[in-house]
Amino acid sequence: MWMLGAMSALVAMNACAKVLREDGLSTAELIFYRTTPGLLWIWLELRRQQLSLRPVRGDLVALRSLFGIAAMATTFYAVRALTLVQHQTLHLLQPVFVALFAPLVLRERMHRLVLLALVFAVGGAFFVLAPLGDLSALPLVPALAGVAAAVFSALAHVTIRKTSETEAPELVVFHFAFLAAIAGLVWGLAHGDFQLGHLSRRNLAVIGGTALFGTLGQLWMTRAYGLAPASSIAMVAYAAIPLGLGVDVLFWDAHAPAGALIGAALLVVAGYLLTRKPSDAAQPGQP
Repeated sequence: MWMLGAMSALVAMNACAKVLREDGLSTAELIFYRTTPGLLWIWLELRRQQLSLRPVRGDLVALRSLFGIAAMATTFYAVRALTLVQHQTLHLLQPVFVALFAPLVLRERMHRLVLLALVFAVGGAFFVLAPLGDLSALPLVPALAGVAAAVFSALAHVTIRKTSETEAPELVVFHFAFLAAIAGLVWGLAHGDFQLGHLSRRNLAVIGGTALFGTLGQLWMTRAYGLAPASSIAMVAYAAIPLGLGVDVLFWDAHAPAGALIGAALLVVAGYLLTRKPSDAAQPGQP
């Protein structure tokens, strides 16, 4: 349930980000506005719980933050050119990557079905990006950015599972938000961003939504990974398919073609394979 709430919040965040990108805000601006408003809230929560700002494993927290910043940057870049359901469905390569990375980082057991799931997931991603098989219509750079976002997000999620052994969720999210805000500010100032003309009354409200939903999504996701194996928790990400499609239809009147729905179905099959466990070897005396 924590992960389902996180996915709902992150879909809402991506919808807000798409609106802001269409209004001309840069990726750096979105990173800064997405993370800065939540810093005070998270800091106050740490103070309320009397938790130190100093992590036990600073190296892991920093690594999680770097992966998260890279995932956020590639997501905000891709979401402008792709429909929301395209991006969300493409992002569902992430649970497969989690299942691939988890044995290396967390020493969780990986079974052979993960490789079969990867085949279905790659096939599904192709149908989502080129639903009619027309590669000339493929938005190549945004599509590659979307795949990169899935990879970086998977690495961040696996690292979250590792940090949950020693760190409170609020501490992990605070350090991620703090480093992301600095990165977005420096990047944006270096490119002459942060134009006051972008801060209309409507955009300020959407920026507030981006920060709120993004912070809630990160907190709830971090809590989820502290309660169950990474490969199992990542499966809940497939709820983003109907959520993203619903938002696309409601706000952008964008309907997914049949080929894209086939791709989404292949990704769901990949996710189903990830939930399957190999049968235990039969015990002596048992059939």
